[in-house]
Amino acid sequence: MASTNKLQRIVLIALLMSATSLIASDYYKLQQVKRIDQNLYSAVSGTAKVLIETRYCYEYAVNSGAVLKYEPYSYDNKIIFDDDTSCDVAKVVAQ
Repeated sequence: MASTNKLQRIVLIALLMSATSLIASDYYKLQQVKRIDQNLYSAVSGTAKVLIETRYCYEYAVNSGAVLKYEPYSYDNKIIFDDDTSCDVAKVVAQ
């Protein structure tokens, strides 16, 4: 449990430090969003590469743009794709 919290903090710090297009305090612009597997996406935010685990997401993204709404310990995290489709986010991990 403690290592999960530490990993989430590291991911958030990496996103904050590398996000060149920070829209608001907890929104991050993503580029090159690709669906890897069911409920698993890879993306680039600034210079950071991230993996995003979603819940019940059926968006077939291939080099799409998106916005990540992420706040640690929140149950309202979302990824919002360019076509306004959104999916719940379970976890974000830096690659």
